Amino acid sequence: MCRPLAIPKALGYTDAEDEVRPMSSEEKARILRAIWREKMHVEPRALELSPSHVSHSYEHVWQPAELLLVDLETLPAGLLRFWQECSRGHVVFTHQSSGYQPGPQPWRDGTLESVCYLSLTDLHEDKRTAMLALSNLLDHLLGSKAREGDPWLSDGSGANAALREVGVRFAQVFALGYGQAELGARTAHDYLARTFWMYLHEPDRLNALDPLVFKLYRNTLLREEFWQARSPA
Repeated sequence: MCRPLAIPKALGYTDAEDEVRPMSSEEKARILRAIWREKMHVEPRALELSPSHVSHSYEHVWQPAELLLVDLETLPAGLLRFWQECSRGHVVFTHQSSGYQPGPQPWRDGTLESVCYLSLTDLHEDKRTAMLALSNLLDHLLGSKAREGDPWLSDGSGANAALREVGVRFAQVFALGYGQAELGARTAHDYLARTFWMYLHEPDRLNALDPLVFKLYRNTLLREEFWQARSPA
């Protein structure tokens, strides 16, 4: 039996039972609108080139992005702000496969840096696959602000001091091997993506599978107070 990893109270991490002061809904809505404007892009023929049953399921080409914003409302406003303030880390809605590609990616007459491609088909039929790609983007953002060639949070890194502590703890938890076979996670990147999804959608299962990573998310990345107390980059 491994000793649970300590969460430092000095950085503002508290037990889950403590009350979290909620961010105002207006502030979170403002951040989401900024992410919509600055980070989300739709390939012009994405609907047309998707299977007909997929294209007919959406009222217009921007509806997948509108639906994604609803999903993003479950994340802490501080995490969303961190993403919005970073110059890298874009989402492109496409008819092609979902996936995350670090570094400059062609877009119209220029480039976007570090892009998560979200398949309209995946979003319609297999949202988990699409959201794993988005988790990869967030992993790289939190690790090094998504700089090409630089480490991800799950590699044991962090874009600031508080996030580096989280990254180190995540690497320690991953090294224990809990849940990797059950989740089909061969790498730390895979494990963060799958467990992050599970925390949001199957928290009881994750807590049973790996209580250490569950507690780490609960007390840091997915807790508003962590972001309120985090040090600047």
